[in-house]
Amino acid sequence: MRRRRDGTAAGDAFAACLVVSLLEGRDEEEALFRACAAGALAVSRLGAQPSLPTAAEIDAILRP
Repeated sequence: MRRRRDGTAAGDAFAACLVVSLLEGRDEEEALFRACAAGALAVSRLGAQPSLPTAAEIDAILRP
């Protein structure tokens, strides 16, 4: 069985996370990692606003 993917709001999640991360003072590499994680999480969920991840969800996906 294949998982459904929905790209709605993935770019928005990426851009918003990138800007917020930079405004928080994170370095560019960390900001990009966080933005990619936010976009990936958004694609894994259906819809626009419901697909936007929280900071805690981004932290969780980036934990080793």
